[in-house]
Amino acid sequence: MKSTVETIILVRHDVSSANIDPSVYKQLPDHTIPLADPHSERLARAGVLVRSLSLAADKTASWCSPYVRCAQTEAAVLEHAFGADAVHIRRREAFLLREQDFGDWDSLTDEEALQKLPDSFAKRQRLTDNLGKFYFRYPNGESRADVVQRIILFFGKLHRSDFSHHIVFLHGVSQRAFRMAWRNQPVDWFEEEPNPANASVLLIRRDTHGAWHEEYMSGAT
Repeated sequence: MKSTVETIILVRHDVSSANIDPSVYKQLPDHTIPLADPHSERLARAGVLVRSLSLAADKTASWCSPYVRCAQTEAAVLEHAFGADAVHIRRREAFLLREQDFGDWDSLTDEEALQKLPDSFAKRQRLTDNLGKFYFRYPNGESRADVVQRIILFFGKLHRSDFSHHIVFLHGVSQRAFRMAWRNQPVDWFEEEPNPANASVLLIRRDTHGAWHEEYMSGAT
């Protein structure tokens, strides 16, 4: 079956309360951490950028990480982008888009990890080259390679969909994992590529020759 995918838009969640105050990571489970401002100008600008693409709402699917900050980002961006027509967008929660799971390392600073998980910390320190870091699996958590593998599973959902346009709300690491897998980038690309800015909008679409291209739309900071 031929894929109907024509356009993919990757939107990273806006600034969370933990981005501003890291102590929040010790107070709330990661998936419940909200945005610092659900009505920020960044979200409005992201919505305007999406609106500029003139996507038909009834041909557009929205996919969202189950984390609260992503769901809040989705709600705000779709409202700004589609207005009343947002009700016609097919919205789906996708746990495969979640943030990287740091397991026992979750909410720990490097100094705390060194004290509480000395063996794991020493192992990560030994993996100084890019390839090693990519494969390091946090104790009871995930490696970056694990994130890429589950994002590849998500691709199956896109290709089985009847929709032409897809807006995907996700996290910094999962966004890089998506791009790496979609465009068959090597491991060193993943490690050298920085995380996207909060509320940034990355457009991925196919040209007339069938080749995929990506570009950050200007205006989201």
